[in-house]
Amino acid sequence: MKLTTLFHKTLLVMVILFGIIAAATSILSAWNLYHHLTTQYRSKGIALAKSIADSNVEALLNSSAATLQATIDQFLGIEGVTYVFVIDAQRTILAHTFVPQVPPELTLLDDTSRDIIVRDISPRGIGDVMDVAAPVLVGVAGYVHIGMDKAIIRTAIWSAIRDQQLVLFAIFLLSLGLANIFVKRISRPLEQFTTQVARLATHDFATPFPEQADVALIARQSTDEIGALATAFLSMEEALTQSIAHLKETTAAKERIESELQVAREIQMSILPRIFPAFPQCTEFELHATIEPAREVGGDFYDFVLVDNDRLCFTIGDVSGKGVPASLFMAVTKTLWRVAVAQHARPDLVLTMLNNELCRDNESGMFVTVFHGVLHLRTGEIQYSNGGHNLPYHLSRTGQAQFIANTGGMALGVTDMAKFATKTLRLDVGEGLFLYTDGVTEAMDSDGNQFTEERLQASLQRDQSPPPKAAIQRALDEVKHFVAGAEQSDDITTLALRYLHTSEEGRPT
Repeated sequence: MKLTTLFHKTLLVMVILFGIIAAATSILSAWNLYHHLTTQYRSKGIALAKSIADSNVEALLNSSAATLQATIDQFLGIEGVTYVFVIDAQRTILAHTFVPQVPPELTLLDDTSRDIIVRDISPRGIGDVMDVAAPVLVGVAGYVHIGMDKAIIRTAIWSAIRDQQLVLFAIFLLSLGLANIFVKRISRPLEQFTTQVARLATHDFATPFPEQADVALIARQSTDEIGALATAFLSMEEALTQSIAHLKETTAAKERIESELQVAREIQMSILPRIFPAFPQCTEFELHATIEPAREVGGDFYDFVLVDNDRLCFTIGDVSGKGVPASLFMAVTKTLWRVAVAQHARPDLVLTMLNNELCRDNESGMFVTVFHGVLHLRTGEIQYSNGGHNLPYHLSRTGQAQFIANTGGMALGVTDMAKFATKTLRLDVGEGLFLYTDGVTEAMDSDGNQFTEERLQASLQRDQSPPPKAAIQRALDEVKHFVAGAEQSDDITTLALRYLHTSEEGRPT
């Protein structure tokens, strides 16, 4: 019959427990029995020694050896008595039971006390004995020595321990049988539970478990913890079946949503300029831009357009929030920006019109930060206005990257009372701008540390007058190296341009 793991553990516990009980009871019993028998032998030896001493006073005084020998020979047949000898006050042996003579070490025992003396000795050839010396006439006439054999005490102790261990072993066997019956009652339903749990990983929950009827029977018949466990298991199985059915429905719905979001992302990306160089016919500047949404769709955007032969309008923005609402607000903002740049040349007027339109019926309370600039191709002059966005970096020909001056505007869509201003910056040949959203500087590693504007500035200053694409790629590479695989928490958008024209009349040389 196969033993269960539970029975093995129960057997181990019982062996250890009974071993401890057996050892403890044996030690305690041996100790108590030793003291009891020792006291008994002591009393017996004292009684025998006093009996000889009191009944043979006259024989001792008269030195009647024959009478003494006859008396002590009678005591040698008493159980436990090993020897008897009588010695007078002058240390002369008057009678003894030894053959042929009294061992010398016994004649040297100290008999000067007037009281009975009891001591444990081990004479050569005799073994361990309890020597009892009783004085005759308080020691004046001599002493009677009786030796009680202590081996009888040890024999009695071992016999008692053996009998006790036999009883304990019988109790152990009986307990083992009862434990086996009890463990089987527990382990049989547990084995059924284990089998059923092991099949949970591969079961499709479309059909009941084969052992479900057995578990249900245990739940009905058992009123103890096993029955409660069976009931809980059946409830768990039912809950799992319902959860998996719900999970399948949820997964299918999630897959549909993800598919729709993927389509939405493709649509969103399609409304942003993605082909570079964007204006291959223009040799006056280089321009490049990238966007990496944190989710399937995001709220960052960029755009640029040549409104005539001399003006390049460009923008970058960051909508509050993330996901679908942010992407819709972004699409509206980008569309309105195109309309505004077609109607207004001044950047502050473009942002004013854009802000007024976004504030209209903005019940969601969403807003967007926007930087808008206009590059004049003949002069390299940039007119710009800022609506609460991160300030771009001015990239000089010597490799320096510095913030441009702020115009002081606030985010768009907050209030239609917002005011915006325009400032001017002139780019020399080889100089450029680097625009970005806060997803770059606020990118975090696994410990929550941000990339920061200082690291971005250091990245932009590693090369002198880099092409826009190279400047963006270096910055993004350093961001990815910094976050070291941590999950992206915000959209990352960049736009960079460099002024190049050097030849035509009226343009910088």
